[in-house]
Order: sequence, then structure tokens, then C-alpha cells
Amino acid sequence: MTQIIIVSHSKEIADGTKALISQMVGEDITITAQGGVNGKIGTSYDDIQEIVNQIDDDTLCFYDIGSAEMNLDLAIEMYDGKYRVEKIDAPIVEGTFTAAVNISVGNTVDEVINELNTNFG
Repeated sequence: MTQIIIVSHSKEIADGTKALISQMVGEDITITAQGGVNGKIGTSYDDIQEIVNQIDDDTLCFYDIGSAEMNLDLAIEMYDGKYRVEKIDAPIVEGTFTAAVNISVGNTVDEVINELNTNFG
């Protein structure tokens, strides 16, 4: 089943978004939250790359601002695994929620991306 990665400058935003989504759609979807660096605001390419390299299914990635996007882009570019990894340009909470609901009802990666593009593109 399609996975979700959430990248934020804030640990609280990443973890809170994951908690919201998990409560709404259950634990059937693998959601990984990466926020902050060493307890402070920021993003780390190394942390993001480690998460991307550990995926075990197609994955949709959401981010908040600035270096979160830049580091996510680089991690995806450096990924050499066999799964599809897509960066999604949508609001981090609303986009992640929309994707998770669509994944939970069995939509394909392409169907989820089309839904996100329709709502946020």
C-alpha cells in the first residue's frame, strides 16, 4: 500500500499531522514524519534521505517550506530503489489528509495524485 512521508521544519507539525491522519484512517497506512533538527526548527538532508532509502512501497512525500522541499528533492533524486517516490505540491496537512483518505479506500498512486492535483494543483 502507498506510503506517506511528511517533512516539516517543525517536529510538532510533522508529528501532529501524522497523528491526525492516523486517527482518521487508522494504522493501515505507513506514515513517516520527519520534523526539525536536534530539537530545533529546520530540516536535514541526511535524515530525509535515510527515510526515503527505507521505504518499502510507492511513496508520496509532503513538505512545508524552503529547505524541506530542497532536501526532499535531493533525497528523491539520490534514491535508487525500486519504488516510485513522488513529491507532492499541496498544503502539508490538507494534502496529506486527502492522500491518506484516498489511499485508505484503495486508490492507486496515480489516482491519488490526480485527486491532489484537482484539489490543490
